[in-house]
Amino acid sequence: ELVNLMGGTNSRLACANHPPTIVLMCGLQGSGKTTHCAKLALMLKNQNHRPMLVACDIYRPAAIKQLQVVGGKVNVSVFEEGQINPVKIAKDALDEAKRQGADVLIIDTAGRLHIDEQLMEELQKIKAEVSPDEILLVVDSMTGQDAVNVAETFNQKLDITGVIITKLDGDTRGGAALSIKAVTGKPIK
Repeated sequence: ELVNLMGGTNSRLACANHPPTIVLMCGLQGSGKTTHCAKLALMLKNQNHRPMLVACDIYRPAAIKQLQVVGGKVNVSVFEEGQINPVKIAKDALDEAKRQGADVLIIDTAGRLHIDEQLMEELQKIKAEVSPDEILLVVDSMTGQDAVNVAETFNQKLDITGVIITKLDGDTRGGAALSIKAVTGKPIK
């Protein structure tokens, strides 16, 4: 029923005219960005793409290691440069993706509060540096109606292209998805 209310159609990822397609993942802390980077990479790999993951979360302890572990599980390479400037990491990753022939670059960013201006500015700088084809907001379905405020802020700051709602296998009903779609006008992917 929720799928029908959302429009009933599948939303596909945008593809760049000249590879690599760049997907910027953003969202709050603990929403499932890192895990979904790997899930997205696996899906794309199964569609005969050559994805590369990028570790731009330099703040959370073991974030880079987590991306390497989930990337390893799906047999997708992970680009990382340690805990330097995430904007530089994203730019260097784009150069490396072109060199290696990766056709999709999935950038895992640090989780942040939507009211954290400094970290939101960092996302805007990454966006300006690499011009992503998709900016996907990852939202935990258990966030509830506050997810609407989160989506609205991320959309205002970044002009997101879609939303991934995680943890729908729990006991939540996903009602926030309807509100997010209404507020942002962006597809749920």
